[in-house]
Amino acid sequence: MKRKVLVPLDGSPFAERVLTFLRHMAKPNETELLLVHISQPSQYYTVMVPDAVHTIDVTHWHEQAENYLHRKTNELQSDGYEVTSVLSEGDVASNICDVADTQNVDLIAMTTHGRAGIEKWVLGSVADRVVRSASQPVFLVRPQEEPTPATPIRRILVPLDGSRLAERALAEAADMAKANNSEIWLLQSVEFPEYWGEEYAGMHALPSMISTEEQETAAREYLRQSAEQLTRVGISAQIVVTTGHAASAISDVVSDNDIDLIVMSTHGRSGLSRWVFGSVAEKVVRLAECPVLLIRAQEGDPQREPDQQEAVPAL
Repeated sequence: MKRKVLVPLDGSPFAERVLTFLRHMAKPNETELLLVHISQPSQYYTVMVPDAVHTIDVTHWHEQAENYLHRKTNELQSDGYEVTSVLSEGDVASNICDVADTQNVDLIAMTTHGRAGIEKWVLGSVADRVVRSASQPVFLVRPQEEPTPATPIRRILVPLDGSRLAERALAEAADMAKANNSEIWLLQSVEFPEYWGEEYAGMHALPSMISTEEQETAAREYLRQSAEQLTRVGISAQIVVTTGHAASAISDVVSDNDIDLIVMSTHGRSGLSRWVFGSVAEKVVRLAECPVLLIRAQEGDPQREPDQQEAVPAL
């Protein structure tokens, strides 16, 4: 059964940048692409005099959008993809999530920026809202002003914090590693007390907490067990334990080791810290130089306390 991927496009080269990366992670014989163009009503109106709004003929806007989708559909079909398109109108983020649900897509793939001006997509706006609302995984690409060719996916970084929620990303990463003959790097960052949060900032709380060295030892053992699960199914795995803020650690490992893709959950839990979109995941998308695949943890997913660590379930 083909995997269905929704790709929001606004007609700009920025939004199309995601297609370059998709060619490396979504093979034509395994993927159906759903191209979505969403027009906003604000595009079609202009204020001519105070308190008077005059509409303009919107026919040409729809024709342009249809012609654009038709052209992109033909290009991707020539690459071997099965492609369909949807033209909609309204709020961009809401429409993306609605179409994803009604069309039963498996993945939303988009850039964090789109057209300049009226329809500019910025993290904190459309991409942010899609990640917060969508039930599907979201693949995000930061477009460059001068884009370079997307490289094959050789190294995949999976940040873990010891929780089942964070581990949800492992299965997706394993599938991609098998499909691309990639190596998976497992990362856990041990945070210093200053990152634990205000509720634990009091000195009276510190004596009962384990030391950084003990946390590093526990993290290394946890990652070792996770790596063994991967190697047993034929996936090469490396482990990295760092100290400091998780988002900065992830960004550093990416830039220092030529990581091609980050796969992570938007929620996680490890002792005193919590990963939520708006915190670690959001900062990673802002800082990382490579694409990020976010797996949204569903409410009700089981969590594991840090003193109940066990090996990752068989993939």
